[in-house]
Amino acid sequence: MFPLPDGIDWRGVGDSDADSVELKMLLTLDGEPVPTETTRRRGARRIYLLDTPDLDLCGVGVHVRVRRRGPRRFDLVVRVRDRDRVTGRRGPEEARVELDVLPGNLLRTTELRRTVDPDAAVACFEDGAPPAALLSGAQRRWLRTLLPEGMSESVLDDLVLHGPLTTHRYRVPRSRFTVGRAFLEHCRYPSGLELRELSVKCRPADAPRAAVALARFLADHRIQVARGHRTKTALWLEEIRDSRAGV
Repeated sequence: MFPLPDGIDWRGVGDSDADSVELKMLLTLDGEPVPTETTRRRGARRIYLLDTPDLDLCGVGVHVRVRRRGPRRFDLVVRVRDRDRVTGRRGPEEARVELDVLPGNLLRTTELRRTVDPDAAVACFEDGAPPAALLSGAQRRWLRTLLPEGMSESVLDDLVLHGPLTTHRYRVPRSRFTVGRAFLEHCRYPSGLELRELSVKCRPADAPRAAVALARFLADHRIQVARGHRTKTALWLEEIRDSRAGV
């Protein structure tokens, strides 16, 4: 069950300046699957991290992510994640803020997203063009302010792509989940590691009701929740570092 009161300031979430809230729950891989009749497939995505070879940006909580969402559909997001902050920095004027509510934890995510020209993306993925060329001017300017102390901004010209992480995303129809938008995501990492996550995206004011609905959905369908919770990105970073270390 989703731990409704434990460690979460629900009043603060509802009154926050966030644009949206996403409640997330990891599911076991060996338990009962989410019934197929409750979901609709939205397609596969291939996700890459854009960072230094040593993941210096991720090391200070800055994530640059490139997604291939389908044939000739790409986007890029610069994202900063703060732990346990209901209010805080918003970044550039056009940035969005989302509160990620995990079991017993809350993360504040500020992100600046852009749609990437498909020809520019293909040039990077297939023809060896510098991946930093995918950044918009606004994203690059923001990144300069987020670089670790002592790191030259010239490092942005030498960023490399790490990945991909392949994800399959399924939508729970509104007739079965009426508070917010519910999704099931199945991730497969380059090593073969798999992860399943059930999430609900909603307005901040609806977050407590969405949490109750999520707990009820899990119980009604006898869906088993994994012990503990680690974010998809944290697991991915650990895998990248292990592969570089030869583990």
